Amino acid sequence: MNRREFTKLLSMAGLSTVAPWSLQSAAAAEPYKGTFYVNLAAMGGWDVTSFCDPKTNTLGQRTINNWANTGTIQQIGNLRYAPVADNKAFFERFYRDIMVINGINTKTNSHDDGVRHTWSGRLGFGYPSFGAIASSTLAPGLPLALVHANGYSETAGIVRFSRLQNPDVIRNLVNTPEVVVGKNVYTLYEPSELGLINQYQSARLDRLKGSNKLLPRQSENLNALQLANASRDQLILFSDLLPATFESDNDFRATQLALLAYQAGLCVSCQIGFGGFDTHQNHDATHYGFITKLTDLVTYIFDKAELGGYANKVVITVGSDFGRTPYYNTGGGKDHWPIGSALLIQKGATWGNRVVGATDGVHNALKINPTTLKVDSSSAGIKLEPKHLQQAIRQLAGVDKSAAALEFPLNAEAVDFFNPAKQTS
Repeated sequence: MNRREFTKLLSMAGLSTVAPWSLQSAAAAEPYKGTFYVNLAAMGGWDVTSFCDPKTNTLGQRTINNWANTGTIQQIGNLRYAPVADNKAFFERFYRDIMVINGINTKTNSHDDGVRHTWSGRLGFGYPSFGAIASSTLAPGLPLALVHANGYSETAGIVRFSRLQNPDVIRNLVNTPEVVVGKNVYTLYEPSELGLINQYQSARLDRLKGSNKLLPRQSENLNALQLANASRDQLILFSDLLPATFESDNDFRATQLALLAYQAGLCVSCQIGFGGFDTHQNHDATHYGFITKLTDLVTYIFDKAELGGYANKVVITVGSDFGRTPYYNTGGGKDHWPIGSALLIQKGATWGNRVVGATDGVHNALKINPTTLKVDSSSAGIKLEPKHLQQAIRQLAGVDKSAAALEFPLNAEAVDFFNPAKQTS
């Protein structure tokens, strides 16, 4: 397969590189066996007062939640949740594995700003996602180190990301004798010729890369070929893991492919998610269905991981652009509200079944002491922001002191998130 054919197939499969590929990154890494970091975005701004930071109605205030007229806040362990959607089943299964972080002030009602702030820890432009930092630190040589399906995609050039969009074409990338494109089957060589082809191809790639006349795009394409060759065994494993049929829902299919990429030792982190949470009208009728889909997707991830034998190696961060107003508008919807929440989920986590951060009865963020985690209105207290969330994820992954993290500092106060003896009361 020549360079043009490979690049075309790479694009069709959604595996085309987005960030620059350095010459050094073309050397294949060992199969990745560490923790898999999943970043799950509830795109549009979720209503956490009907999920993990439930609010009933307050006398003298506008109605916060219609469900509160007949229902009450539920609790399991230390976690409280609203009695809507499939929240009960979700929290009953995962409460031991969840840390809820409430009262995160995104400082914006703008979707673009909220997405950027939540997933990079910085309101301004130019900071990479956590997935980019983790992938570039833990396994930069993997061909699918960072898989991006939806949400915040900034890498700041420190790692490439790949989109797994067309699973039917992925099998063509393992250098098999036949390539299937639609209804056409192209025979490229005889199976017995593969060893000789690899020998000559490697020599040609080395010769071409030694040229001082290559344009940047030519260098990227050469590196794509070289990395694919060096990672062929892992790509074959990935191809072998692909099922005969895939999930029909696009978001579940993207998640399915990312999980298989991790299982093949090719992937460190993925950014997934879906929209629908921006419910400015008919909030209850629409929003609760998307909360259900969100919890179903988390359940799907752990179900698949348990079948694969790596459920204890999955860490999921669930977040959103911001929250929604603690009252309804005239159309029965809820508008943008800067205060939101996030979840960290890991099977068997010592820091699970805990709540950090707090809001008042009408969903305004409260200050907490970063050491004791108790509500603290004094000068020692701070309001949580996305930078604290992102710093916590970096620490959990052990990449907070990496070169990539230090290049993009968050300057966040140290919050004792992972001390199992502490939580916000």
